[in-house]
Amino acid sequence: MARQVLLRPLNKFHLQPGDDAILLGSKKKKPTTDAQLGQLTGLDPHSLQTRIDRLVDLSLLHRNSFEESLTPATQLTKAGRTVRKQLIAHWVELDEALMNDLSKVEKKQLQKTMKRFSRLLSL
Repeated sequence: MARQVLLRPLNKFHLQPGDDAILLGSKKKKPTTDAQLGQLTGLDPHSLQTRIDRLVDLSLLHRNSFEESLTPATQLTKAGRTVRKQLIAHWVELDEALMNDLSKVEKKQLQKTMKRFSRLLSL
């Protein structure tokens, strides 16, 4: 059930898990280099390019060069900025729903557990 709740906004926009990291990591109006997105998401260049291509096909990203250099970069389209805003709202809503019913002690314990969980996932 928790997985379905977490995937709901992704499914709504025909996104795959992890696509949200690229959209959330993209700057609102300035181009974001592939190197920056790769560092943020932990994706290798090939995997990142595959995801970027799909997001371009969905008209959420636009490919261009970073400033005057030839470094590949992406920029959110108007639709991409809209989806990004909705994803942020969804995550904020989930966070508030989870945290509102917890005491201060429970919030601290949950944060500690989530940090440990996050560390385990990054191994």
